[in-house]
Amino acid sequence: MNKLLIALLTTLSIASSNADAHCCWRGGYYHGGGVGWVAPALVGGVIGYELARPNVVVEQPVYVQPVVPAVPQPLVPPVGYHYLNVQDPACNCSKTVLVPN
Repeated sequence: MNKLLIALLTTLSIASSNADAHCCWRGGYYHGGGVGWVAPALVGGVIGYELARPNVVVEQPVYVQPVVPAVPQPLVPPVGYHYLNVQDPACNCSKTVLVPN
C-alpha cells in the first residue's frame, strides 16, 4: 500500500511539474512564474524522508522472576498421629508414613 501511494505521489508531482514547465515560455523568452518547482520538491522531500527513515522495532523487555528454592519444612504430624519411616518391599525403598499413636 505504501509503495502504491509513493508511486502515485511521484507520478502526480512529475505530472504537475511537467504541465507547468511549458506555460511559462512563450515566444522564445521566459514570462516569470518560477515557483512551479516548490510543490514537487516538497513531495519529493517527504517521499525521500520516508524511504530513508529506518524501521525501528521496539522489543518489550522480558522480566524473569527469580525462583527461590523451597526449603523443606519439618513435618509436624496432626494430633494423635506420628510419622514413621518404613521399608516398602514392592519398590525396595524407604517411605515416610503417617500412623496413629
